[in-house]
Amino acid sequence: MLSQLSKEKWTYDTAAHLAARAGFGESPSRLEQWTQQGMEATIQQLLHPDNDTTPPPSSIVPDQFAELREQVRDATSPDEKMQVRRALRQATNQQLYDLISWWTRRMLTTPAPLVEKMTLFWHGHFATSALKVRSPYKLWRQNETFRHHVLGNFATLTKAISRDPAMMVYLDLQTSRSQHPNENFARELMELFTLGEGNYSEPDIKESARAFTGYRIDRFEQFRFVRNQFDGGTKTFLKQTGNWNGDQIIDIILSQPAAAKFISNKLWKFFAYEDADSRLIDKLAGLFRQNYEIRPLLETIFSSEEFYSQRARDAIVKCPVQYVVESGRTLGVNLPGGRTLFAVYQRLGQVPFYPPNVKGWDGGKSWINTATLTFRYQLARQLVLGIRLANEQPAKAPLPSPSAQPSPLAEASPSAQAAPMTQTASLRVRNAVRLPALQVDQLVTEEDRKDPEAAVRKIYARAFQTTPDPQLFDRILDVAKLKPLPLADDAIRDLVAFMMMTPNYQVC
Repeated sequence: MLSQLSKEKWTYDTAAHLAARAGFGESPSRLEQWTQQGMEATIQQLLHPDNDTTPPPSSIVPDQFAELREQVRDATSPDEKMQVRRALRQATNQQLYDLISWWTRRMLTTPAPLVEKMTLFWHGHFATSALKVRSPYKLWRQNETFRHHVLGNFATLTKAISRDPAMMVYLDLQTSRSQHPNENFARELMELFTLGEGNYSEPDIKESARAFTGYRIDRFEQFRFVRNQFDGGTKTFLKQTGNWNGDQIIDIILSQPAAAKFISNKLWKFFAYEDADSRLIDKLAGLFRQNYEIRPLLETIFSSEEFYSQRARDAIVKCPVQYVVESGRTLGVNLPGGRTLFAVYQRLGQVPFYPPNVKGWDGGKSWINTATLTFRYQLARQLVLGIRLANEQPAKAPLPSPSAQPSPLAEASPSAQAAPMTQTASLRVRNAVRLPALQVDQLVTEEDRKDPEAAVRKIYARAFQTTPDPQLFDRILDVAKLKPLPLADDAIRDLVAFMMMTPNYQVC
């Protein structure tokens, strides 16, 4: 279990596998570079990346809506109050749309893809939703907290999140006081963030909730500790007795073997595949529990032969964020922003900063059902051809139900998708924007246009990030051969959209 991949097995395909899992895919030239420099150097480059100098969103500042809130308080009539509340809601929503766009662009262009991929992981793990928090500034600060600690120490990250204003609002920690401890954060800390169900008791929840009393948010939207609201009495937690505070509770939790196993299993599932052998997880957990350093754990995962095994290949359904960002990063499609991007993520089933609940997103096959898969196919064509995208949810097109049954990707074939590709209906347009069409010169040369096989090979390398599967390649080539030579821009775009609509493109 967890034997290191030999140097002989490090190939273009293994480099591409790592690029998709530890980031959002890379260009063929970058993958060639990774192949030549070897696995160890590539992993170290991911674990110790160049600094990302992306500036924060320009309009994100503390208490940015104070004036509107004052106007709500000072309104002299119900109509005036309603109008100001509407203005406050619209301003908040617009900043949230901008925040989603900012993070998407950062993932698209970052020189540190693993940092952003891990930020996405922790965002789903320590899930916090804008539906309740309603503060773009707090959510941005939490996003930055994840980014700062993603490759550091898990204990330090968990303690930082316990003091994070967005999390405090989401799980009502800022209302917890010595006389009335709120148990929400204490419960989720153990059930969802560290131990998993069955590894603690109800008395443990009550006792630990006492340790997190006195946590408050100041007027600058920063954490502050109010000592006179803290319960400093003796607490018995997980069979240990003392005058524990919140940080000490976290230390006790992480001393439990179940904690390292819980996080190791979740990371393996996120990066490799589900239902791993218990011996593999035990080995990872043993390493992780030594000091809870995240970087060495990821290095072990990314260096292991199991991570590159056949079981791991194409074993993960791309989450909507991966689908959108990877299409821009590897194929060069233009992505929308603002409210339109929000609507795209909404119909795909994953909106950043809007997890469905404190458990985050289920992931896996839950990303795919009839509605979301159909929309992926529609979106592929719209992004490539520059068809207008609506920035609102169309009428009579409800969000896919989380309980809807997934459509197995294996049941569809690339050839089966060829016919409807050119007939795919675009979104019903309402306040729509038109994206620039894909610039095909970045994908193929003038000489490639004269040779369908050369053109398909170039596009395939970007779309699927691997050496061609003969059967799939031949099916795509058959489509290309039906088009007049030299291949026109729209013919190239049709081939890109066709590849994005295959079941193979939905997995990584």
